[in-house]
Order: sequence, then structure tokens, then C-alpha cells
Amino acid sequence: MPPLPSSSSAHVVVVGAGIVGTALARQLALSGARVTVLDREGPAAGATSAAFAWLTNQTYFRNGTSLSDGTSRHYFGLHRLALGAWRRLHHELGDALAVRWGGTVQLAPGHGAEHDLLRSDLHRRLAWGSPSRAITATEARELLPGAVVADDAVGFFTPDEGSVDPARAVAALVDAGTRLGVDFRYGAEVTAVEGAGDRARAVVTPSGRIECDHVVVACGADSPSLLDPLGITVPLADSSGTIVHLAPLPHFLERVLLSSDIHAIQRADGRVVLAKHYTGTPVSDPAGLDGEGLLADAAAVLPPLRGAEIEKVTVGRRIVPADGLPVIGRSPLYHNVHSVTTNAGITLGPCLAQLLATEVLDDVRVDVLDPYRATRFTAVGG
Repeated sequence: MPPLPSSSSAHVVVVGAGIVGTALARQLALSGARVTVLDREGPAAGATSAAFAWLTNQTYFRNGTSLSDGTSRHYFGLHRLALGAWRRLHHELGDALAVRWGGTVQLAPGHGAEHDLLRSDLHRRLAWGSPSRAITATEARELLPGAVVADDAVGFFTPDEGSVDPARAVAALVDAGTRLGVDFRYGAEVTAVEGAGDRARAVVTPSGRIECDHVVVACGADSPSLLDPLGITVPLADSSGTIVHLAPLPHFLERVLLSSDIHAIQRADGRVVLAKHYTGTPVSDPAGLDGEGLLADAAAVLPPLRGAEIEKVTVGRRIVPADGLPVIGRSPLYHNVHSVTTNAGITLGPCLAQLLATEVLDDVRVDVLDPYRATRFTAVGG
């Protein structure tokens, strides 16, 4: 049998300071690696900053309508692992993460296509091991005090889900990583990876080369341009998401609410974020989604939102791979270059950080990640 892996003193460069990159940097540092994080802007400046940030184990996935039941079930299982990773991270870092564990209430009308989809979603969740349970309109009102719920509404409640403030979570991970010696450098764009033989030796930035033992690319929409020359294919769908951010309000919404007209989360600081289309489809929000109209729809369901102030409306690029699944890559040119690209970075971040740290430092292929290898695209493309 091989010897037990030991802590590493290798130098790892992580490209990207979003939720995945900062969680990975902390995990690598905990294993003894020397870690440098490079980002061309700053922490949580990309897709993370415009995320709805629902911590979920859903069964229908964005741009994943062609996935088989078996593939969807495996991905659902990865989300279940991810919720456990968030629980551990919350235990380790505490309230600085700004996580809320109130569960999720999903509602639909009493008939029609949305009703049928909700019933199908609940059936899959129950068959695949979720603690979700069907609820009546009366039970929904008890879970969402003050909410306007139609008498014929149907729904289910998933108690182990939650939400997170992504900017505060990244700030907590940066702080934790810094205490472990991680070197965070902002305004540092990586333009290339240099190598010799089958190993990368350095990353190239406008201010110079940074020598390293491993490279992990986790920079979202910027990933394809950096990864293509390294032989890693990451096709992304054209997808954007609109989030309406409200000024702080007294706490009234403990749970994530997903209804036909509105999706709502109240952050730990009292701010409410509103969205549509965060349960898997469509791929992209309609252009010019009206913030005031979305707030009016939300206030009809959640009366405490009447008179709320919109602080900002963000339209962010969603990082959606072509088939909806994460893309975990290893360069065929350089054995020590890895990448991770995913639409579900908020939910999956801490879990993928743990699994990727194992692959990077211990050179162990984690078979849980096998359905998500980047080679599925290169194989299709020949």
C-alpha cells in the first residue's frame, strides 16, 4: 500500500479570489502548502459578487435539461456533500461567514406546469435522500410568517438548506487564509502559464513571473482564455443573472423563499436580495429585468417589503458550462496544472476546495469528481 500522505510545503498559485479560489487557498494552507492567490481585480469581484447565494441540494440544474437521471443524481449527491462542507466551515469560522440555516420553502400554484415540476422535484429529492417534505399552504404560512400564500398553493420545505452573504464569506475566507500565511495579490492578472517538460514552472503576470510547484485556475469567466493554451476545454453558455439588492430591513424572512413570481433571501445583515429563475432554468435572465417590478411582485408575497429601498441592481455573468455541470480539469501538457469552473460555486466551493486540495497536494485522483472532468468536452470535440 502507498504511504499515508503528509502535509506539503509546495508552492501553489491559485488564480481567482472568488468563493472557490479563497476556500481552496485556505484548504491548501491547512495542508501545509505555501499559497499565493492572484486576482486581476479583488476578492469576490466576479460572479461571486452577483450571486443569489442559496446553499442548495436541488435536483434540476441550470442548462442541464439533457442530463440523465443518473448524472443528475450524482450531481445532487455532490451538493449533499457540499452542504456538509459548509456546516464544517461554519463550525470552524463561525458567524464571520454570514451563513443562515433556515431551510428553503418552495411554492407553486395548485395546478399547471409549475405545480407538476414542483411535484417532480420533490419526488426526486425524496428518492435521492433529501430531508425535504411536502407542506400545505397553512404550513407554508407558519414557516413564512406574514407571507401571502394562496389557499391552493402546494410546496415543500427542505430544512437543511440555507444561504450566505457571498462577499462576507469571501472576506472571512481571506482573513482565515491570511492568518495561515496565504499571500493574496490583487490587480495581478495571469496572462500565461510557463512550463518545462510535463510540469508548469511559473505563472506570468504583467509585473513578472511567479515560480510555483502547482497552479489551480479558478477565475470563472476568464478561465477559458487561460486554459485553452493548456489543453483544457471549458465551453461556457451565454448566461447572465439579475439580482435586486435592498437596503437593510428588520429581520422577517428566516428561510429562502422560491415561489412562482419571486425568489427571496434575507442576509444576516438584514439586506434582502430578490431574483427570478434560480431553480435551474432558464439559462439566462431576460435582458433588462425591471428591479422595481421585481420588488413590487415580491412585496405582494412578502408585505414587509412594501416601501423597501433598492440599493442596487446587479447583472452578473453566470459561469455556466455547456452541459450545466462543473468542469474539473488537469492540463494534458502540465501534470501540475488544475482548474475548476462551475455555476454552483457558492454551494460547491468549500467541498470542491477539499477535493481539489487532495488531488493537487496528494496526487490522488478523487473519483467523486470523475463525472465532471474536462476531458468529456475534448473527447466530444475529437
